[in-house]
Amino acid sequence: MGLFAVLLNNSFTVQRQVRIDNGQGGWAIAYADAGSVAGRLRPASGAERTVALQEQRAITHVLYVRAGEDIQRDDLVTGDEVTVRVQGIREPSRADHHLEIDCLETQKGATEEPGS
Repeated sequence: MGLFAVLLNNSFTVQRQVRIDNGQGGWAIAYADAGSVAGRLRPASGAERTVALQEQRAITHVLYVRAGEDIQRDDLVTGDEVTVRVQGIREPSRADHHLEIDCLETQKGATEEPGS
């Protein structure tokens, strides 16, 4: 995987949704660190955006990572000064080589401090 590994020029932090007990019988959704991956993020082409819209989803970027990385739909991936939400994951070669991950750029919301 020599040349492909060289193209993975950024490190990305992966955050995954977790449920947090709210103490009143319910729960809230938060994000917790799930690790980091080496990858390459590029803007989605017009054709890719059109295909995604036909599937009733929107994408703005495509993230490339090695096959086998622990990334799931709805994860937040942050790096290269951008945060994206994973919309879908493809393994185009079906050869356990790499993943192409459709993403939608998002802005992370402010987090509350405990006790606020």
